[in-house]
Amino acid sequence: MEKIIWLLMLGVSLLVSYVHLDTTIFSLVLFVLFIFVSTALFLRFDEDHWLDRVSPLVGVGVGILSLIAYLGLIVLAFNELDQLGIWTILVRLLLMYVGIYIFVMTTTSFLAGATRLKPSRFFRPVLIFSVFFYGAMLLLPLQPGL
Repeated sequence: MEKIIWLLMLGVSLLVSYVHLDTTIFSLVLFVLFIFVSTALFLRFDEDHWLDRVSPLVGVGVGILSLIAYLGLIVLAFNELDQLGIWTILVRLLLMYVGIYIFVMTTTSFLAGATRLKPSRFFRPVLIFSVFFYGAMLLLPLQPGL
């Protein structure tokens, strides 16, 4: 199922790269791609994750360091993201996937340290919470009057 979702994501992102879309349609396509990314992550997070075998402090530390590296990569490559041609949407899709994974990993490690439970108990609730609010943020340009 996960491979089918990845193939669908790649196909839609390459199709959107070739076709010029209206802003409203483009926002809806980005939202659908975000739902696909979230579904792939939902299937990826299983009950036996590597974070269950290390201390929550290690998970938070790795998460913060990878978040700093991720933000540095985005800052360095910000101007080149629009000049990639047909690969622009695909690169944004992969950056969205990595960003959501880092956010969920860091947040679940923090919650695991605060509650002394395994981080895998928090993967799916944190993912659903972040998907709901980030998805709402993606749909803001479609609101009339904004």
